[in-house]
Amino acid sequence: MGVAFGELIPTEEYSKYQSLFEAQDHSGIKDLNLSIMTETGITLEPVGGIGIEDYSREMGEQCIQVNVLGIESTVYGQLFPAHVAAYEAQFK
Repeated sequence: MGVAFGELIPTEEYSKYQSLFEAQDHSGIKDLNLSIMTETGITLEPVGGIGIEDYSREMGEQCIQVNVLGIESTVYGQLFPAHVAAYEAQFK
């Protein structure tokens, strides 16, 4: 299992739901049934879910991070081979 995170660059649609993420309204967010797809079209099914942290109001600028928790190891290895290699190198 792997974890990935990074900057979320929102579309105009995001503004409809932004207040849920700013308030971390977990029940409202769960009702959205979020899914995630890579740029190459691979749909991920993270066991631990998807989280979005939006600190734009506090930071005074766009500051949004997406977290993808529990990516299956084979898929994680395909998407992040350098990360897997660096992790495995620690134990050699």
